[in-house]
Amino acid sequence: MTLQTLDEALTLTEDGEGGQIAPMTGSFSNAPLSWPAEKGSPFGGLMAALAAKAARETLNIAAPVRTIATQFHIGAKFEPMTITSELLRGGRSASYASVRAGQGDRLAMSGLVTFGAAGDGPELRAASITPPPLLEQPLTPMDPQFGPHFIQHVEHRFVGGIKLFGRNDTDRMGVWMRTVDGKPLDEARLAFLLDATFPVYWTMLPPPPAVSATADLRYDFFGPVPEDAAPDGWTYFEFVSRDSHGGWTVEDATAWAQDGRPLAVGRQLRKVLASRAPKASAEG
Repeated sequence: MTLQTLDEALTLTEDGEGGQIAPMTGSFSNAPLSWPAEKGSPFGGLMAALAAKAARETLNIAAPVRTIATQFHIGAKFEPMTITSELLRGGRSASYASVRAGQGDRLAMSGLVTFGAAGDGPELRAASITPPPLLEQPLTPMDPQFGPHFIQHVEHRFVGGIKLFGRNDTDRMGVWMRTVDGKPLDEARLAFLLDATFPVYWTMLPPPPAVSATADLRYDFFGPVPEDAAPDGWTYFEFVSRDSHGGWTVEDATAWAQDGRPLAVGRQLRKVLASRAPKASAEG
């Protein structure tokens, strides 16, 4: 299988009927690298990035993304996917778009994207932090027995290393990430990276890992991604387990620029799958 680049995966073409076609290849599968890519589906971070990009290009919206809220109905296949976008309301300050993505009559994803221009208002900014020193965290590639295909597009520097299967005594994990092309962080790469690791509960519980499928994935951006946020791509993320019981999990994410400025937050709702047989999650 030829490895598709992230730029190629994010390239949309018009279908001639008002929609956009996204190429879907196994390069971005959420199945473990040790499995065939077809055992999984395109992971949620890529799908969220495509939702925002398709809405922007189809509806010709220039304002920054403020919110991407996606729901995953069924795992997409590795074949071209049609994305349609509808402008629900548009104005000078904000635009609201509905997005649907599928293959034939299989609806894989639906979502809402909010775009908003900067304007006057109160200044009460989210607190900055001092991220752990980047170069003190070694590159930490994932084991291909559980690391999915899409990690081939991501470099990880986990703070304190990868602490899977009960080795993490907290409810959170910190990690520096960037896409392997080393390009500066932008809107699409931020959406991609906010879902580009394993669930926090995998670090807190004993093996084997409980496999889950994303039901809802939501991001809120704090404005346009600053050009100097991560010029070499390296961005600091913290992922937090909020709740896990009754077959569902809720986890949050926060992204910071290299100087500690907050960039975005995310929330992910996952449905834990039955453990009767190993199976890749539907979205990552």
